[in-house]
Amino acid sequence: MKLVLFFTYGVSLKRWAELGILKRETSFYHRLMEDYGIEVLFVTYGDASDRAWESELKGIELLPIYERMRQPTLEILGLLQSLLIPTTIRKELKGSDLLKTNQIWGGWVAVLAKWQVRKPLLTRCGYDFYEFSRMRGKRGFFRLFTWAFSYFTYNIADQIHVATNTDRKRIIKRFFVPPDKIHVVPNWINTNLFHPYTNDRTLRLLFVGRLHDQKQLTLLFDAIQNTNIDVDIVGTGPEFDRLQSLANLTKISVTFKGQSSTNQMPQLYNHYAIYVICSKYEGNPKTLLEAMACGCAVIGTDVPGIKDVIEHRTNGLLVPEDPVALREAILLLHNDKPLRERLGRAARSYVLANNTLEPSLVYEYQIYKKLSATR
Repeated sequence: MKLVLFFTYGVSLKRWAELGILKRETSFYHRLMEDYGIEVLFVTYGDASDRAWESELKGIELLPIYERMRQPTLEILGLLQSLLIPTTIRKELKGSDLLKTNQIWGGWVAVLAKWQVRKPLLTRCGYDFYEFSRMRGKRGFFRLFTWAFSYFTYNIADQIHVATNTDRKRIIKRFFVPPDKIHVVPNWINTNLFHPYTNDRTLRLLFVGRLHDQKQLTLLFDAIQNTNIDVDIVGTGPEFDRLQSLANLTKISVTFKGQSSTNQMPQLYNHYAIYVICSKYEGNPKTLLEAMACGCAVIGTDVPGIKDVIEHRTNGLLVPEDPVALREAILLLHNDKPLRERLGRAARSYVLANNTLEPSLVYEYQIYKKLSATR
């Protein structure tokens, strides 16, 4: 059986490597290859430079789109050109058994490919792209476009996987998707890699993620003012300069540690007792699940995506988007070691029960067999 995975529109293998997620993202497909004999082809939005990481794919075939097509400089031309991708790679598509999207953004390419070569399509939706665009205040044509291509992709796909029940309910209602076609498949965590192995942890706070307005780090900065609590931030993004200036202006103790690779993250999480995520909205955040798998006591804002994972005072603390409430939660964990340790153990247990790799692999393979049999 051969699977073609369409990368998220605009994302290259080089980008995965830059973000430090290449090994994590490919490991799932390596296991499918090893355990079930699946052949895998990655269709990326890269050029010949993607070949620099080809050796790390370990048998996964690579097809960078911009090796075959000239990449336009204008975004609108790139979107129009994407309609030609299935024709350009038709030979490779005809030799496949199943098509899959890595995310919903760019799903129109996979739908056109499905129509051209008549192969089943599995649409993975780690987060609801339309909802994210709405939350980011997008309006006008872009918002109409995101609704239209989401409707198009969801309803043409043979099966849809979403990461949370919140997303499932919203997509069924908003895009009129038949309920039996959409299933909740949470993000998986390699719990053999991400596990607790020390109790000697600092009380400095940890945040891991993209430095973007969505992550609402200004809320965290407000919460720790006048507390003498330190924060370490792992990640990069467009908000870096503004956040660094704000930290200097308010004289809070914040250390920006830059990007870390997947291999470095288990040791990093184990260095901290408390992990904080205070986003405006989320899908099924992997950094939160990784921190929980490593036994961190976690604090999160009471918003979709986070509240799907954290149950207040059971496996973490949920707080409203309010700096006073966040400060109180941080101080509570700072001052109560038994509570920290209890929540850390419960967090690990939650991930073991809901987000381990093995059940995800078995379920994925069963879906591949089911969809391939419908051809």
